[in-house]
Amino acid sequence: MNIGTAVKSLRKERGFGQRELAEKCDISVNALSQIETNATFPHKKTIEKICSALNIPVSYLLFFSIGDEDIPEDKKEAFNYLNGAVKNVLKDSMHE
Repeated sequence: MNIGTAVKSLRKERGFGQRELAEKCDISVNALSQIETNATFPHKKTIEKICSALNIPVSYLLFFSIGDEDIPEDKKEAFNYLNGAVKNVLKDSMHE
């Protein structure tokens, strides 16, 4: 699970810089940087703050965090087939 990579991607999708998102979440820029590089895993409260600042449900962040290593071998083909389409639908819903 690459939650930091997902945070960074969604932050950029929303047009926020690191400083702006960190301020909205009441965390330091360094803490956000550590999360985005997957050096640290955020606490549940921090995940909730990030999602609130990005105006997305926690489930979106968790879906975008799923990595290839998280999928059982026998399910990878189906996941890879659907993954792009689902992400596009979720991103479209973020802009509504």
